[in-house]
Amino acid sequence: MKLVGEKLENYAVSESDENIKDLFGRSAFNRYYYAAFLITREMLGGINPKWKKTPHKEIPELLKGAVRKPVIQRLKQNAKKDLITNGELSALQTKLTNATNELANLLVQAYDVRLIADYEPERHILIKNRVIILSSCKLTSANNWADRASAYCKDIRKAWKGSGLV
Repeated sequence: MKLVGEKLENYAVSESDENIKDLFGRSAFNRYYYAAFLITREMLGGINPKWKKTPHKEIPELLKGAVRKPVIQRLKQNAKKDLITNGELSALQTKLTNATNELANLLVQAYDVRLIADYEPERHILIKNRVIILSSCKLTSANNWADRASAYCKDIRKAWKGSGLV
């Protein structure tokens, strides 16, 4: 999906017709969102197959709740049993909390921009110095959504494995 977004972005930037720039720029935002979403969905399904079907809008709360809580509980149990140190507990807990919060925030922001791109054609993109902007979000920033999602998902998987839950 990210590759498709990049192609759409390049085409939009190089196009001279403002309407075509708008259409392709919107489509690029959409593809960048779906790249991040699909990466997240794959990670969630790897932890719990039921989570793979979670609706878009519910994923941020799932990340902050059901994805995070059992890991933290298990890590605390492991620390009580001296399987990990309090320092390791703190580091893993902090990393997991940051990853779930950041991924949730990324998905909320990306979803909001995708909704504008898909359902509010009256809100046109802006172009400043060959950078496409929609609702104050730069397309060059959206290009990084998938990479950021991958990094956060990696940290979340590592915490689940480190806790012994998967």
